Amino acid sequence: MKSVVVIAVAFVTLPLFAQRRLDVFFDVEGVHRTGKATNFTGGTLFEPSFQSGGGIGGGFNLFVSDRLSFEAKVAALETKSRIRVVGSDFIATADLGWAQIYPISAVMQWHLLEHGTIRPYIGAGVVHTILRNINERIGPSATGIHFKDPTGLVVDGGLEFNLGRRWNLLADARYVPIETKSRTTFPGTKSSVDLSVRPAIVSFGLGYRF
Repeated sequence: MKSVVVIAVAFVTLPLFAQRRLDVFFDVEGVHRTGKATNFTGGTLFEPSFQSGGGIGGGFNLFVSDRLSFEAKVAALETKSRIRVVGSDFIATADLGWAQIYPISAVMQWHLLEHGTIRPYIGAGVVHTILRNINERIGPSATGIHFKDPTGLVVDGGLEFNLGRRWNLLADARYVPIETKSRTTFPGTKSSVDLSVRPAIVSFGLGYRF
């Protein structure tokens, strides 16, 4: 988390000296939570999984030129979660309800066109994904799930639709292409597992230009 804060502060403060434009935006988002459990340790195997979900997000984009900008963004997402429990003589699956995911990203974006009604862009940066712990009993021993929040590389691309001098519409897709590991433990047991975290997020939003 500390590394994300340092990078995010650098992304935000350094361009302020050459700021040309500031966009503030809000959006609705859909997330496809990909990944798998690996490197299991302990007597009982717990395999958490997440389905597709959605939520809202927002942030700001600092333009230091007509093509180069620095974006900081945070989102609050929910997905249906379940867990598969494999013991020495049984296999069980339990639905855990809604799980919360909070990706916090800092991205440098390159806009392919300097001007125009529709402006495509590509970008890359870092994302820190907060996985909210689940405090729900799982079987006779595990009293919940504790996640270690991962940090990794994120790439994104999208379109900016200018509606006038102040307002614009945004369509964006971002993905964590390099697997980041979240070490997952289960209070009440000695079991743990590495969970590969690779969220793919699509968003549509509205921005205001200062």
